[in-house]
Amino acid sequence: MRILVCPDSFKGSLSAFDAAKAIKEGILIKNPGCEVICVPLADGGEGTGECLKSIVGGEYVECETENIFFKKMTGAFLSLSDGSAFVETAAASGITTVESSRLNPFKASTYGTGVLIKNAADSGAKNIILALGGSATNDGGTGALNALGIDFTDENGESLLPTGENMLKIRGVKIRDEFEKYRNLKFILACDVENPFCGKNGAAYVFSAQKGADENGIETLDRGLENLSVVFESFTKKPFKNKKGVGAAGGLCGGIYSFFDCEIKSGFEVLSEKAGLEKLVEKADLIITGEGRTDFQTLFGKLPERISSLANAKNKRCILISGDIEDGLDTAKMGFDRAYKIKGGEITLENAIKNAYNLLVEKAKDIEVG
Repeated sequence: MRILVCPDSFKGSLSAFDAAKAIKEGILIKNPGCEVICVPLADGGEGTGECLKSIVGGEYVECETENIFFKKMTGAFLSLSDGSAFVETAAASGITTVESSRLNPFKASTYGTGVLIKNAADSGAKNIILALGGSATNDGGTGALNALGIDFTDENGESLLPTGENMLKIRGVKIRDEFEKYRNLKFILACDVENPFCGKNGAAYVFSAQKGADENGIETLDRGLENLSVVFESFTKKPFKNKKGVGAAGGLCGGIYSFFDCEIKSGFEVLSEKAGLEKLVEKADLIITGEGRTDFQTLFGKLPERISSLANAKNKRCILISGDIEDGLDTAKMGFDRAYKIKGGEITLENAIKNAYNLLVEKAKDIEVG
């Protein structure tokens, strides 16, 4: 029997790579005759680079960059064998790069992500895959664009620091000579959300609270994004603010989309294409996926739901194995033949996280593959 194992990460405990390894280990203990193929996946957030590297190879290149508050740090981009590069927003502009008590979307900037893009381009990459999950920023992409040679000016023509709080003050765009080196870059913008740039479903209203904004701050940031959209569209003549996904990473997606040749895709789509996932599903007898916690949000296009949809389209059995599954969730209606969870009984959440690998191995032994 050929089994395809393609989980998301178990956030807070296991990477997708380690989750796939644990599931495979458990299956082979009980079913040593099976062929188990592991394809760890992600949706564009933290860990996407490791999944991509496990699929197509590549080499991480370290370089100096800056965190969300312009402090020097070491970052890296993934140089791929086809000459393209992968940059993860979370690497320099991520919510895990500073202490949670210091998060402040008014002072934060994506400048460091722009520096990583710049280094990737300077190394020869003309095509960039930019993963947009996990940011701590809400600057509409002004920071990253500034690093690539674009200044944003106030009513007096003075350049502004590219942060969330300055979006409302921006009145103009000034292109530096440096930008000519990067003007022809092509981007695949990998994200797992479909939010527009601004408005009630936009970047500020939906995501900035978790980045440190209060109710008044959210409204101010949204007005800043609205102002930015007017400035961007006036300069580039490229309407974008209502396009699905441009609100990802505090509007970084929209900023890059405005000034470059871009294609917006889900992170899942990017990785599944690189992995040839559709063909792997066709050749498999059973597909297993999972995540840290499966709840109603999974129904809205999260990775396990995407896997089950693909499996069902190919008339293949699909099994879910997660750290926890929300009570009352009808996993059969979600397309899963069976569902298993680690948490339960005497296993507390703390224990499930602390001993996730071994517990996942044990739970994988319970899977009925036949």
